[in-house]
Amino acid sequence: MLPFRIYKVQNDGDLHFVEAVQSFKDATAVARELGEMWPGEYVIYNEQTGERVSITAGGQTKNWEVP
Repeated sequence: MLPFRIYKVQNDGDLHFVEAVQSFKDATAVARELGEMWPGEYVIYNEQTGERVSITAGGQTKNWEVP
């Protein structure tokens, strides 16, 4: 199982699943690449820990949320 899930935040706030990857580093790289084609906010979710990171299309960390 790939633990890091990438979601695109839709205009209505819903999350659209994009891809699952092995590492946080891979997830941020994918989100940044996608942000160049489809600007907006992306959420990286760690299935194992429940931690979430929200980043903008520019790849800067916006916030860190721990449930």
